Amino acid sequence: MRIQRIFLEYFRNYREIDWSPHSRFNIITGDNAQGKTNLLEAVFFCTAGRSFRTARDREIVNWDKEECHARAVIEKNNSSQEIEVSLNKSGRTVFTVNGVKQSRGKIFRPCLALSFTPVDLDLIRGAPGERRKWLDLELGPFDYDYLFNLGKYERVLSQRNNLLKKNKAQLADTLDPWNEQLVFYGSRIIYSRINLLKNLFPHLRKVFGDLTSGKEDISFNYLSSLPLEKGMGQKEIEDLYGKTVRKSIDEETARQQTLFGPHRDDIIFMINRADARKFGSRGQQRSVVLALKLSLISMYLEEYQEYPVLVLDDVFLELDSSRRRGLDRLLEGEGQVFITSNSEIKGYFSGDSRTYRVEEGKLYGGDR
Repeated sequence: MRIQRIFLEYFRNYREIDWSPHSRFNIITGDNAQGKTNLLEAVFFCTAGRSFRTARDREIVNWDKEECHARAVIEKNNSSQEIEVSLNKSGRTVFTVNGVKQSRGKIFRPCLALSFTPVDLDLIRGAPGERRKWLDLELGPFDYDYLFNLGKYERVLSQRNNLLKKNKAQLADTLDPWNEQLVFYGSRIIYSRINLLKNLFPHLRKVFGDLTSGKEDISFNYLSSLPLEKGMGQKEIEDLYGKTVRKSIDEETARQQTLFGPHRDDIIFMINRADARKFGSRGQQRSVVLALKLSLISMYLEEYQEYPVLVLDDVFLELDSSRRRGLDRLLEGEGQVFITSNSEIKGYFSGDSRTYRVEEGKLYGGDR
């Protein structure tokens, strides 16, 4: 999958741009606060349907305009299609493919791009919500039903939490239907996560071994709020979840919140059996995140027989020389890559590349 051409109008600090990026490495340099990350965000939005920086689309619109547009001509499965997105400050976002309006979920399932930014370090050292976000947005789409179940679950969870804030006497006739839906969708999310992680692990272990020259090993544990047992099937998880919900109703009523389910789960990554969050160096933590991203590329390639677009924002920060060489080896495939840096990094790549410079929302260069 490749971006052949991208058009921007009032996207962040880009008033207008018409760009035909290189089919392999696109190295974007420039000083801070000139628009390097904004350009990567535009690339990602056109291929993933969302920003890697904000959940509020309206923030993308140029500060003195009411709306913005981004359009990308994308080569996918040996054919071209044009994806266009229009955003305005009222929060309305419209997607079209070849001029036909379509839903965000339909266009970007599976996601066509992966990103790696400094903020992604929170995946390891941040709160559990950061790891759940990774599961939901990056790993989840490999299961076609995952995002549907997640959307249903989040709506049920919100309604159920609102009910738990009312008097207990009011719950008798109203909570049961929400319990059933919570268990139905929540058990499917948990089962999908466990199976997706199992599918990911062989890719992750190989990638991390390559990245660290075989000196470090990676593993993980999925920590559920339910007392799961190894090898449980979806129906067994659903039955256990139902029993747990029924037993915990008094505690949940007292605390006025839903205490069990995938919204409370976590995942721990370990390097040589030590918790990477507690004992890993910043370089090791960054390597885990990078390995997760690149292993998704391997999984994507196996699943769909093509590469996603890869967006790397300041990826070389805090990587030692061996990890940089490992990154170079891992990027020897055929995917299209967009990389930002404050300095020239072309020498680290064995593939073809073009280097650009961004100044005040304008793009210069492109020489080979």
